[in-house]
Amino acid sequence: MKPIEPGETQSVTVMRLYQHAVREGGIEPGQAAEQLQVSEDEAAAALAELRELGLLRRLSVAHTRLVAINPQTAAADRLGPREHSLREEQSRLARQRAAIEAFMPVHLEAAMGQYPAEGVEVVDDPELLHKMISEMTAVSQTEACVIQPFGIRTQEEADLGLPKYLNLLGRGVRQRTLCQHSVRYSATTKQGVAALCAAGAEVRTLDVLPPRMIVIDGSQAILPGPDPAELGVVVRNSAVARYLTGVFDIFWMAATPFSGLGQGPRDRDISRDIDSAIVRLLTTGAKDEVIARRLGISLRTCRRRIANLMDDIGADSRFQAGYLARQYEERRAGAAGPGVGSAATLRRVPGLAARAS
Repeated sequence: MKPIEPGETQSVTVMRLYQHAVREGGIEPGQAAEQLQVSEDEAAAALAELRELGLLRRLSVAHTRLVAINPQTAAADRLGPREHSLREEQSRLARQRAAIEAFMPVHLEAAMGQYPAEGVEVVDDPELLHKMISEMTAVSQTEACVIQPFGIRTQEEADLGLPKYLNLLGRGVRQRTLCQHSVRYSATTKQGVAALCAAGAEVRTLDVLPPRMIVIDGSQAILPGPDPAELGVVVRNSAVARYLTGVFDIFWMAATPFSGLGQGPRDRDISRDIDSAIVRLLTTGAKDEVIARRLGISLRTCRRRIANLMDDIGADSRFQAGYLARQYEERRAGAAGPGVGSAATLRRVPGLAARAS
């Protein structure tokens, strides 16, 4: 008979037979079928199962009577040696793992010595950070991918950023920059973008972007620090840098080209994109300050746009404005095709198209 596996349910006959043996102090195998009123085969199978489990046992070779054994005693007798063996094996494996992992510090030290540039460095000194960026761009050979959400806001930023990127372009290095739509209304940024594009750079804008990022040659990157006091994190790891380049490409494909000069064919759509982003943020319950910060616009401009949206949609509250606009988008989703949930959808909200034009 095959061993009983964990979790198997015993038959009613087996349970009755064990119960009878406990009550009567034992059972004669030849009388089991009669006493339980079952067939000889069924009784024999039940007896064999209970003996296999160690729950029925002869007191001696001279006795045929089988007595019932306490289940805990039977378990200790049958499983104890195996459990002890398993515990010893687990202990042996734990000791072996500890012995192997004891070499980890040696491995890390040797690896860092072999690849000293493969790491992460937090920088909290503005001058040092700018110097490191300049050094990285100075040796760039293929491409610089830049996410600069708020564009160039001051002359100081222009003096720090433009020379090194113009130098890159002069050496034939491709330079792509992503900014938010709001920079299209900044005279300082437009001048800087015009200078970069004239030298061969590519600039695009999007309504919402992640924080600032610079990736050089798909091998090094500079990210914002985890704490406001920590200005930046320098990453010198090619795998991480390649991943960040892939993230950049996703935003790049969704963005709109921007030359910095004059009005482009999509300038009206840009305004609607900003309104659409405001609607999305309104539906999350975001406050004016949060929306303005996410979109890179002033608090005053943000509140003016929200007021215009509420008026156009016919909403009495911010939440209702977000809800009505979202509801309108969902009703149109089935028939609108491409553009649903973005500027194309928002254009169909009464009043918005007229105001945007």
